[in-house]
Amino acid sequence: MHNLRMAEKLEDGDAVDVSDWPREGDYYIAPGIPEDYRRGLDYCVARDEVWIWSIGQRLADGVILVSRQSDLYQNPAFDCLWLR
Repeated sequence: MHNLRMAEKLEDGDAVDVSDWPREGDYYIAPGIPEDYRRGLDYCVARDEVWIWSIGQRLADGVILVSRQSDLYQNPAFDCLWLR
């Protein structure tokens, strides 16, 4: 891994790798409940060495999606649970 900070955070348990989470288009589908995403962790796609920028709960069905962009922040269809 070239991103040494990402590798360090993953090793220390300060980051979560979402690479193997199920997908919905460009988004990852997050397991768990909304409170899980308020604990101060970072999220990344380790295989691509990309940080996650936003996590939001879709208001229509309660599904929690994880994005490589900040597009779930201030999106009226989502409750933003986490923002990098």
